[in-house]
Amino acid sequence: MLYFVPEPDTQLWQLTEAIADRRPEAPPYGGRFAEIVPHLTIAQSQEDAVLEEVEADLAGKLPFTSHVASVELWCTTG
Repeated sequence: MLYFVPEPDTQLWQLTEAIADRRPEAPPYGGRFAEIVPHLTIAQSQEDAVLEEVEADLAGKLPFTSHVASVELWCTTG
């Protein structure tokens, strides 16, 4: 998995907590992790070579600034 962690992460951490408070039946990461790490997933379930290529491509484009305009809560079963 390749992901970005925002700096600072306080606002996204607070947003995650607020969503979790409103939807306690759907805890972050399904409740699997004690610590919440707000992040932006870039690539997942790819071969290591693909992850390395993506990381190398993005390295020259960092840091960047973005704003969260909306959020989606995804719940899966099974």
